[in-house]
Amino acid sequence: MKSTILFIGCLFAPALLFAQNSIKGQVQSASNEPLIGASIKVLAKDQGVITNLDGKFELENVAKSDRLVVTYLGYEPDTIAPVFEQEMHITLQESGEAMDEVTIRGRSESVVEEAPFLNILISENELQKAACCNLSESFETNASVDVSFADAVTGTKMIQMMGLDGRYVLISREGIPNIRGLNSRLGLTYVPGTWIQSIDVGKGAGSVINGYESMTGQINVDLFKPESMDTWYLNGYLNSFGRMEINANHQIPISDKWSTGLLFHVSQLSSEIDGNDDGFMDIPKTRQVNFLNRYKYDGDRLMAQIGFNLFMSDNAGGQKGFDFNSDLSSSSMYGYEMDTRKAEIFGKLGMIYPDKPTQSWGFQYSLSYQDFNGGAGRRIYQGIEKTVYGNFIYQNILGSSFHQYKTGASFLYDDFVETFDSNSATGLDTAMYRTEKVPGLFFEYNFIPNDRLTLVAGARTDFHNLFGTYFTPRVHARWEAIPNWTLRGSIGKGYRTPNALMENSSVWISSRELVYNTELQPEESWNMGLSIAGNFTIDERPLSIVADYFYTDFQNQLVYDRDISSELLVINNLHHGSYANSFQVEVSYPLTEGLDAKAAYKHYEMMMTTNGVLQQMPLQSQDRFFMNLSYATKYDKWKADMTLNWNGPMRIPNTSDSPVEFQQPAESPDFFMLNGQVSRGFRWGSIYVGGENILNFKQSNPIIDPENPFGSNFDASMTWGPIAGRVIYTGVRYKIK
Repeated sequence: MKSTILFIGCLFAPALLFAQNSIKGQVQSASNEPLIGASIKVLAKDQGVITNLDGKFELENVAKSDRLVVTYLGYEPDTIAPVFEQEMHITLQESGEAMDEVTIRGRSESVVEEAPFLNILISENELQKAACCNLSESFETNASVDVSFADAVTGTKMIQMMGLDGRYVLISREGIPNIRGLNSRLGLTYVPGTWIQSIDVGKGAGSVINGYESMTGQINVDLFKPESMDTWYLNGYLNSFGRMEINANHQIPISDKWSTGLLFHVSQLSSEIDGNDDGFMDIPKTRQVNFLNRYKYDGDRLMAQIGFNLFMSDNAGGQKGFDFNSDLSSSSMYGYEMDTRKAEIFGKLGMIYPDKPTQSWGFQYSLSYQDFNGGAGRRIYQGIEKTVYGNFIYQNILGSSFHQYKTGASFLYDDFVETFDSNSATGLDTAMYRTEKVPGLFFEYNFIPNDRLTLVAGARTDFHNLFGTYFTPRVHARWEAIPNWTLRGSIGKGYRTPNALMENSSVWISSRELVYNTELQPEESWNMGLSIAGNFTIDERPLSIVADYFYTDFQNQLVYDRDISSELLVINNLHHGSYANSFQVEVSYPLTEGLDAKAAYKHYEMMMTTNGVLQQMPLQSQDRFFMNLSYATKYDKWKADMTLNWNGPMRIPNTSDSPVEFQQPAESPDFFMLNGQVSRGFRWGSIYVGGENILNFKQSNPIIDPENPFGSNFDASMTWGPIAGRVIYTGVRYKIK
């Protein structure tokens, strides 16, 4: 009886793996231009959707007897029958009525209006405003995700959401959890930017469909699909530091039901960059090869995908002269090395029922193996992670389409083997073995009486073999209270198992001893938030305003305390001694024809108890400002983008017990970061030139005592600003559609 109650009480979050009797297509003009924001509604039903930035749409729960009404400002409306067997191509004719000439430019980044929680869609057009060499660099023009450097040696870029570390964000690839476990810190660099079609950034307690690990938000990455990607897409990139990159995407139609896509990436940086003359490379040497191949089957009732991903990456940093495949244990130089190998099989399987259009089921799966070898200085690390993931989803309605439910079961298997040799008498010298087996059940109820109100109530129950039962409730609400204003609210719980060594690999780049004062326990938090979004028209141009506030309260958090001593990193479980407040307001508006502007102010209060004192989390700004200007000529022949970020002062961990010459100030100065890019479009693609950190701001003396890297005062982990200076890049994008 108890298990039945838990099962029925589970709430599962809004996401549909495979829609039943769904249709998809594109709306375009007679000149084959996609129509952005066109309306597709089901006649005599309170059901509809608008087209995205490519003029495409997807609509679910459509019956064969339905009729679709397609409308767009300045064009003649059309009423058509749905087509289920293939993608629909709908062409609207311009209206014969005289109209004032009004150009409506679709935003390349926008709030997803129908989403029950605050969800920002980053499109391919937005991603191309910057070089976007990998996923960690794909948020430079987005205000909701902050990017910072982990340390002064590894070159690792970290993301933050709501001011908190990116490890509290569930990052998935097309609904399958992807960047987690041992690659939660480095994994962002393992996803090439040229593979990404769009990114969904969900703030707050998101969907439970993919598990319990979302604590502050969800980021879902959509790669280019085999059935819709270009026949060929080639990208070449070169920057002033000597980084070279080649990317190639290729679509191969196999039959009317089968298609396949190949995605390939190779990059290398072999130069030794030392702009501050401290004897250490500002960014490590890198070489990477990444290959993905997947197949998709679109049948009348059955849909299936299977993909294969092989990945290899080598990094070598530290003192100048340290190279790939060096022996850390015997090298006279201080070096950093991390060699990664990954193999993965992933896919989806789903079934629709033409005679029961409200019913469908789907199954997601992933099997992966990852191997990490490296370390820093005399500290040697090896980690192996084997993961098996499966998620079965069934959906239907209760009486009418106003009442929908989704339910299912999942299974997560993680096997970790880690060894770490700190090469010191008091440090952490250990082998860590951990196997997690977590079956789970979930249920979600959606109440959608009209297009102005959405209520989602769901939860999941997971049975962890090491830590017992996780019960994860989550509730979301969306209400268009008055025209042009949408209010959203959410509350939910999250859990995650921390991986202390890899998640704090930046602290290896120091003389600090790692001290465990606790047994491993899962992190646990509640997140709740409110947001309001308004859309208006001023001078026939759209003005968008989004304001949100989120509060995260940790019931348990694994804290990495650097304030106790400049010689130690003490790892503790902190119960009810950590919380975060996040406030953000963002405004976007086209200033003139072709010139779009958006700006955001963010305030974070991130409090954590370290050294017995509740204080602001270290090395994170409380106040930040973001501004982006984007200009495009007609038909996007020329495009120019500029992004300015201001970072307020950050608290620096206490170093009062260090020798006077190595003590650090209580806080960092504030600083600006400016990035920009100009591109010229052609029928076959585009050429682009850009710069990062154009103002050439660098943290002065980012490494403490670099002359004695094996001494007791060495520390390269006290990073609050950019290490490398200005970088100029150029590249070319070539497409065969």
